[in-house]
Amino acid sequence: MKAGAGAPASASDLAGEWTRDRILAAAADWVWVPDGASEVRTDDYHLIAYPEWFSSGTQVAWCRSERPADALVQEVAGQVRRWGRDQVSWWLSAASRPADLEPWLRTAGAALSETVDVLAYDLTGPLPDVGAVDVRCVPVDDAQTLADAHLVSREVWGGEPPPAEQLDRELAECARPIGEREEFRVVAYAGNEPASMGGCTLAGGVARLWGAATRPALRGGGAYRAVLLTRLAIARDHGATLGLVKGRVATSGPILRRAGFSAYGRERRYLLPV
Repeated sequence: MKAGAGAPASASDLAGEWTRDRILAAAADWVWVPDGASEVRTDDYHLIAYPEWFSSGTQVAWCRSERPADALVQEVAGQVRRWGRDQVSWWLSAASRPADLEPWLRTAGAALSETVDVLAYDLTGPLPDVGAVDVRCVPVDDAQTLADAHLVSREVWGGEPPPAEQLDRELAECARPIGEREEFRVVAYAGNEPASMGGCTLAGGVARLWGAATRPALRGGGAYRAVLLTRLAIARDHGATLGLVKGRVATSGPILRRAGFSAYGRERRYLLPV
């Protein structure tokens, strides 16, 4: 059975094999490195420079080290500057090390830019009740739906339009059956207007839900909830037994909790100028 919204989750909260420890391990393993990214992965940290047109910028996806915090931050900052970039995000969780990394980042001038909850939903039972929605939600599978998904993403997250060759690759990929690929996106329409979009990556029975966004002028009509439900339904049809999402505490988090997701941890992102 699932924990109630806001209740502490225990090892028996989710049916089957998904204990609290396994859920947190699945969240820790969730690192996205797209084509065209540069990265440095050591025993201490994983640093990723996303392509310039992405809104993700440059990020330390995780840091688990016994080295001094100042040495780690200086090393990462040097690499970021060599890439020609002027800031880097550090994602921190309860597993981050060294223990003084967070206070050291704040002292170095990093600002807290985002806080997310690690939220999970048991897909071996019924899909969540997201309430009534009056929108149409479809998989991204052609040039128009792909363009609409990018329109929503840019309006909410920022970034530049993908180059033509990237769009060609994405179009070829999304035209394949979902069962033949690891990733898919959906887009929801309010009338004929693209209102919301979201992605999902299938990994070892986990539906990793990412990138959900709704255009500001079209919020409040259920588009986000439709995107959530559609992704979970498709993922379950393709073998997923757990829905996993990192929801912003102030925005998507409350919606996800009301839908039945349970919180299993929290992550924070600090933005450090270099």
